[in-house]
This record gives sequence, structure tokens and C-alpha cells, in this order.
Amino acid sequence: MAAHARVVTALGNHGLAVFEAVEGGRASEPFEIRFRRGVGRPLPGDRVALDRDRAVTEISPRHGLFGRGVRGQFRAMAANLDRLSVVIAPEPAPSRTLLYRYLAAARMFGIEPSIVINKNDISIPDRPPFSELDRLSVPIFRTRARAPALLDALPESLTGGIHLLAGQSGVGKTSLANALIPDLSAQTRMLSQTTGKGRHTTTSARLLQLPHGGWLVDTPGVWEYSLWKMTPEELARGFPELAEASRRCRFRNCLHRTEPGCEVQRAVRSDEMPEFLLAAWHALLDEQERLGAG
Repeated sequence: MAAHARVVTALGNHGLAVFEAVEGGRASEPFEIRFRRGVGRPLPGDRVALDRDRAVTEISPRHGLFGRGVRGQFRAMAANLDRLSVVIAPEPAPSRTLLYRYLAAARMFGIEPSIVINKNDISIPDRPPFSELDRLSVPIFRTRARAPALLDALPESLTGGIHLLAGQSGVGKTSLANALIPDLSAQTRMLSQTTGKGRHTTTSARLLQLPHGGWLVDTPGVWEYSLWKMTPEELARGFPELAEASRRCRFRNCLHRTEPGCEVQRAVRSDEMPEFLLAAWHALLDEQERLGAG
């Protein structure tokens, strides 16, 4: 009978996995697994079946596949994500485009988004995107990762499932991860020791166990988040707020720019929909045009 395990990191033709605890508690210590060419390469977060030699024989169906654009192509980095928490802070000033890229990508993949305003001991400026957050249908947490840490209800929101902290460099993602996972250093050290190839685990996405159940995807290193080539219809899945109004647009392929009979433009003019959402849609649509998407 095949054993089932959770992949915590994938390194070429092998990786690490754990046997998850039943009814909470800690998972097993990580152990090495091998990937078979005919089965495919698992991702961190995948549940897999293993044979007696701990080779992967099957990858379970996925939900919440998450990745980023690399030279216009989609590159998956983790599977079965349940929540994407976008971290912003007063310093450095957040990028509105980056924030809405993350939110759109989460929604396209069926992942629940949330926003974490970190460094909450610094005055929050009354300007975008901070002044826009109250009009988003997204949970918002206000945290301070610097000791003594104040984490709001963020730990409770990350109980169970698989979660990712995303955001630009300097907003305190690493400090937040350390506050959420007191033994984070010990876990990362164990992953490096188990593979004997620490240089790989410093750049590969990996799963770290949260204290009260669930996992946090760690993506070491600084990386910019870009989208990939997609159709306007695919991009529209990232903007559910526009969906209802857009169904009443005169033209089925309306891009909500200057087309006559555009219900989205009308909703913005009447303040039924915030103008910044339409601006975010246009910014990402312009990015797609630069990528040469059709």
C-alpha cells in the first residue's frame, strides 16, 4: 500500500517530504524522496504517493497552484495554497501595481487574499494604496514584527492549510515569518542538513510548519513578481469586482477603456465602484500588451 506525504521542497530530481500529523500536532521530520520522470515533478505543497523506495508514484490533484511570470511564461512555485497574504508597510512606500498584481493572481488561482500592513508602529500615510484598502473586499491585518511583536489576528488566520507571505523587499516578511514560527531557524537548518545540499535550500521554495497547524511557504531571496502572457478574459478573473458590471457592457469583449455602453465606466462615474480598481485593471492590461499577449 502506497504511503502519502506532503512535499516540503523540490530540488531537481529529488526533494524532501514529511508525513503529516493526524488531528493536528507536528509532522514527521523531513526525509528525502525521488521524482520519476514519467510521474512529473512535484511542487512544494503537493501531496504525493510513495513506493517502498520513497519514489513518487502519483501527485494528488491540486488546487491553489501559484507561480509567477518569467520572461512572459508562467512558472509554478507552490501548490495547494489556501491564502496569499500581501505584506505592505509605510516604508518602503508600496507599489500599487505590485499590490494589485498579487491580489489579481491570488484570485485567478482561487486563493484567498489578505493584506498585512506591517511596521504598524510607523504612522500610516493617508495616500494610496493605504487610503484605498477599506474599499477592497479583503481581510486586513495590522502588525509589527519588531520585538515585542504585535501580530493582530494574523496567526489565527493562518491556522491550517498552506499560506504564503508576499511583498516587495524591505517590508518585513522575514521578520514576520520569524514571529509566526519561533523555531524557523531550526526548521530551515534541518532542511539543509537533511539534503546535505544547503546551497539548494537557500534558493528553493520550501514549506515551514506553523505552530498551530498548517504551513508557510518560504521563498528565500529577493524576487520581483511579474505576471505572464494571458488573455483579457483570463486576467478578468483577478478582478471579481468588475465582473457583475462587465456582464452588462454593450460589447462582450469590452476592455472598459473608452468603449460606448461600458457599464464599468458608468459604475465608476457613479461611485458604485472605486476608480482605483479600474486604474489597476488598466495598468495590468497595459502590462499584458507589453508582453504581447492576445
